Amino acid sequence: MHLAPPVPPRSPTGVRFACALLYGVAGLCLLSAVLELVFVNTDLSVYRDAYTGDPGSGFGSLVIATLDIFFAGGAAVLAVLNGQGRRNARITTYVLGGISLLCGGLGALSDPFHGPSHPAGSGAADHVMPAVYGLSAGALDVLTALAILAVLVLLAVPSSSHYFETCHRNRYVLIVTTPPPPGVPVQRDLPPHTGSLPPIDPWAGPGGG
Repeated sequence: MHLAPPVPPRSPTGVRFACALLYGVAGLCLLSAVLELVFVNTDLSVYRDAYTGDPGSGFGSLVIATLDIFFAGGAAVLAVLNGQGRRNARITTYVLGGISLLCGGLGALSDPFHGPSHPAGSGAADHVMPAVYGLSAGALDVLTALAILAVLVLLAVPSSSHYFETCHRNRYVLIVTTPPPPGVPVQRDLPPHTGSLPPIDPWAGPGGG
């Protein structure tokens, strides 16, 4: 009897699609971080300030960009672990995805419909660019929220639940018996004996009598 390497089952379509969406979430978060960094400490920062109505919104952009980068890395790691059928990764995806939807998803669905607080200047570009920033950031947030919602639904369907349960069982309880390879002698079990009596009579003669 010995442990055999676990043989993972083939992941269902829902799990594979959920993993692909998690990679997509990571990409969207990176795009959002790039957008925030482009509008920080550059000539474009005035347009973000005009959209938010806060002349010191650069620090907020740095915080958002940093969080987006960390979230992108976490989404990529969860995509890999969910593809391997790790139950802990599935639970973590539920927790982080639910928090993300509650904290940012509801606001993201309404932000794109809000206009900028004021134009950045008198020119046409100064009137248009704040709205362009707001629509771009809002579209990325909405796509991210919808992708996370789809991931949570796909990981909760029965086929996905069965896949994670099977992978968990295989990882911990798969024990098989295999014959020894050719040429390896088989060790026979010795007859049982007690600790008080030796297995062989020391007073027996060469013939056992």
